[in-house]
Amino acid sequence: MFTYIKLIDCGKSEAGVEGAVISLPYGVEGFATPKHLVKEDGSQAQLDEKLEFKVIEFNKDAKRIILSHSRIFEDVAKAEERAEKKAAKKSSGKREEAPASIQNQAASTTLGDIDALAALKEQMEAGKK
Repeated sequence: MFTYIKLIDCGKSEAGVEGAVISLPYGVEGFATPKHLVKEDGSQAQLDEKLEFKVIEFNKDAKRIILSHSRIFEDVAKAEERAEKKAAKKSSGKREEAPASIQNQAASTTLGDIDALAALKEQMEAGKK
């Protein structure tokens, strides 16, 4: 993640795609589409404004760096949602522990332990004799 990078050109790129050319450290330039230039408050980034950007695509062969400002706060929101889901899963997971213990007791019971099957076995053996 790059911090406080200056937008140096807004308009159409050489490929005809609208967006902004963004000046990165070491004289490197990146590109961001208007979709990725949206701030957290919903407004668009303006020329000569300094913002944080995240690299979302890097292609060395095509010499292309795609940057996004909006992805920074979107990722934070997704991380918070995941944390909430994990917390909800943990609280609901405690309820599921009781049925698991019942299943373990049932699994440890063998056919010979069940009285009804033992009585049926005795009847069958008595019938054969």
